[in-house]
Amino acid sequence: MDYDALRLFLHLSETLHFGRTSRACHISQSALSRLVQRLERDIGWPLLERDQRTVKLTPEGQRFAAHARDTLERWRDLQKGLGGSGSDALAGTISLFASVTACQSFLPRVLSAFRQAYPDIHIRLETGYAADALEMLREGAVDVAVAALPDRVPASLVTRVLLHTPLVFVAPASPCEVSRQVDRTPIPWAELPIVLPATGLARASVDRWFRRKHISPRIYGEVPGSEAILSLVSLGCGVGIVPRLVVDKSPLRAEVRPLEVEPKLGEFHVGVCTPKRRLRSPLVRAFWDSLG
Repeated sequence: MDYDALRLFLHLSETLHFGRTSRACHISQSALSRLVQRLERDIGWPLLERDQRTVKLTPEGQRFAAHARDTLERWRDLQKGLGGSGSDALAGTISLFASVTACQSFLPRVLSAFRQAYPDIHIRLETGYAADALEMLREGAVDVAVAALPDRVPASLVTRVLLHTPLVFVAPASPCEVSRQVDRTPIPWAELPIVLPATGLARASVDRWFRRKHISPRIYGEVPGSEAILSLVSLGCGVGIVPRLVVDKSPLRAEVRPLEVEPKLGEFHVGVCTPKRRLRSPLVRAFWDSLG
């Protein structure tokens, strides 16, 4: 039984995107396509319907994906049983997604107990924009994501909150036109250039804040990452919106200053999340239990 082929097909059945699966699983798209063709020849049925824009499972592909999932879970259970009941019996790879800030701040502490208990489990850590975390889970690209959790978590996910951090406005610390504007009382918000998060929970929070104040912000730019927002703010381009944790852990923290505003922007609940079905994996369950 080619378990690697089953893992690749199962990942592809969840993303329905050859490019995403090839990047996540470190295989070329052409090799992935040949693997699917080989599986189709072995089974005697088409597993995927493809055109220039979309990929979807055929009915036979759906049945084969379920077979692959069950087979891999039984294989992991067998490996665990043959290896004994100790923690060292667990081996394999678990994939996590987290922002750069999480990796540089609290994530090493979160992973420490897990690494000590299960040294044979390889951690594949991917970084990117925090707003992409839940999408990575939905696509099946990772097993676990570290992310700011929405007020309403999808029913398909389980979560555990790790910390809380307020969302703050930040201004340049050095003398410049933006600094002079924010030093006025009251702050002339309608005149200030604002560097906004492009998407995600932070964008939703700041949009609500401006609506409550009946202000139409003067947008300098819309940026996908908090670190990039801090860079523009430190240059004097405008006032930005980021989680306080990002400011505290940034090498630019001396170049910006948080602003006290009313009402408050609110806070982020940062935690780990995974699809409920992933807890059937002994590796993911071991990670989850290690959180305490």
